[in-house]
Amino acid sequence: MHRLVPVLLAVLAIHSSAAAQSTARLSPSVRLLPGAINGVAVERDGRTLVVYGDPSGTIRQADMVLFTHARRDVVWAGRDLVERGAGAVVPAAEAEAFTKATEFWNRFVAARFHDYRQQTTKVPVLPMEVARTVQGGDTIRWQDLTLKVLDTPGYTRGAVSYLLEADGAKYAFVGDLIYGDGQLLDLYSLQDEVPELRIGGYHGYATRMAPLIASLRAIAAEELDILVPARGPVIRDPQAAIAHLIGRLQAVYRNYLSISAGRYYFRDSYDGLTQRVLGPAHNVPWMRMAIMDEDPAGWMVCINNSRLLLSESGAGWLIDCGSQQIIDEIKKLRDAGRLTSLEGLFITHYHDDHTEKVNALLKVFPCPVFVTPLMADIARHPGAYRLPCLTTEAITEPTVVPDGHRRRWREFQLTFYDYPGQTLYHSALLAEHDDGEKLLFVGDSFTPSGIDDYCLLNRNLMHEGEGYLRCLDTLVTLPADCMLVNQHVAPVFQFDASQIEFMRKALTERKALLGELFAWDDANYGIDEQWARTYPYGQTARAGRTVDVQVRIRNHSSRPHQYTVTPHVPAGFLAEPRQAHRTIDPGQEEPVAFRIAVAASTAKSIGVFTADVAFDRWDLRHWCESLIEVQP
Repeated sequence: MHRLVPVLLAVLAIHSSAAAQSTARLSPSVRLLPGAINGVAVERDGRTLVVYGDPSGTIRQADMVLFTHARRDVVWAGRDLVERGAGAVVPAAEAEAFTKATEFWNRFVAARFHDYRQQTTKVPVLPMEVARTVQGGDTIRWQDLTLKVLDTPGYTRGAVSYLLEADGAKYAFVGDLIYGDGQLLDLYSLQDEVPELRIGGYHGYATRMAPLIASLRAIAAEELDILVPARGPVIRDPQAAIAHLIGRLQAVYRNYLSISAGRYYFRDSYDGLTQRVLGPAHNVPWMRMAIMDEDPAGWMVCINNSRLLLSESGAGWLIDCGSQQIIDEIKKLRDAGRLTSLEGLFITHYHDDHTEKVNALLKVFPCPVFVTPLMADIARHPGAYRLPCLTTEAITEPTVVPDGHRRRWREFQLTFYDYPGQTLYHSALLAEHDDGEKLLFVGDSFTPSGIDDYCLLNRNLMHEGEGYLRCLDTLVTLPADCMLVNQHVAPVFQFDASQIEFMRKALTERKALLGELFAWDDANYGIDEQWARTYPYGQTARAGRTVDVQVRIRNHSSRPHQYTVTPHVPAGFLAEPRQAHRTIDPGQEEPVAFRIAVAASTAKSIGVFTADVAFDRWDLRHWCESLIEVQP
């Protein structure tokens, strides 16, 4: 019996701690409701106002719930209170995410393809009735208190913060604007366009960093005592935490710019991009431009963003096919007698501007389509993924060749590589001509100014031997006279050993900087939105039938974690099991499987499956989603 005493005491201590946490007082009128998010209850004369929501489930009624932004992984905590009569107060700029959730998902079934906007889909699944919308400069009067609304865009486009003075303390409820002592949840949520600089959402690496920093400075100017973010610890030294976060953001951005491929494409915009975040005295250590050759090999024919290897025999081997113009130009070569046959098509990566017209090409020029293992599944099943620039055109029967595979074709030696550069799902092809010329077709992975990682949602992982570190490893194995071909870039180009080392050093430094910026135990969680993803992302189901959905989890950590996954399905659906656990080793991706039953009475609709993912100290609600189109 004596052996149980320490255990019982520990259990009692845990329950006592949980009870204390559920009633943690920040001041006499302000109570913290800890949980997956930081609920806050402001209590006055027997009435309650809630910020974010109540993850503890202890509050039955509230006058209103103040939402800072429309992320469903936060909004869930306030939904029950709103459904029980609390008035929802939401940012005006994000109101439609609350009120028109159904319309969003009905549109997104198609809009997820050819998507270059790169905005988060962590938005509500179900609509919510909104009592009031607010924007910066508004005030909310409740009981004898007045709350001030401040526009604080950054983590989301239209976020607000609420400022409250109560019990002699000045509070700010800032959503996901900051985490702990100057950290952030991720960078991919900051991906956005900068119209005045002609930078689209796809090319806008964390460009909401600029409004985020401006928002942090606006919060700092209020000289507050306590910040209560939506997640993480309460911040009791706001000035220091804000200064730390701004410094870390700027350090990451300075590092990013130094080796960015975008400086080649958008050279007229890069000074503006730099100054938005870093100011005029930015001190970016730019890598010098690669050596360029405007007169590449005569056996390579440039056709838009495709390249044709043309043999002396007249046979051709094509690299990528994303537009009808490419097919038309190949027809012209055939009709002129320069091209006698097409004997192979190689796909560098899945993006629609490289794959959209593959099937149309094959109808005119039947030939095998070659992909490497990284590309195989997404080529066959693009609709199973949620990624930028997806095509609807599946390549049903690709020829999959292993990484490093060598093949003789006419007077060429071809070598195929998994090449996870611009995207995780990316390949490269080395073509060595018998005349001694050598070209590595790198898809979109490099330009003469550096690496093409300006779209964070492409999954540019930063583990040794993966992502661009792997691509650089490949470059150093190439023959000394090999040139690189990016099909959007007219000249071929070459990095010397010092430039390759410069890029490697910058990436190594970036991972360390990101490790300081993020609250995760590995920086990759903060740049890889798809570390927890559903597969398939989209599918069709018949009413009365079942479908299978996996939550695939990549453990980026250096130690094993047990992940707990809890599914949520709409009315008319049933998920089994109701919860699942899986221990995943470091560096591995493993599936957690669920079977979804669709009731026979379910009408034609879009069902959105979401899943909570919990591990270590993280409890992430409704974190990833899958779309099920129900057909009666």
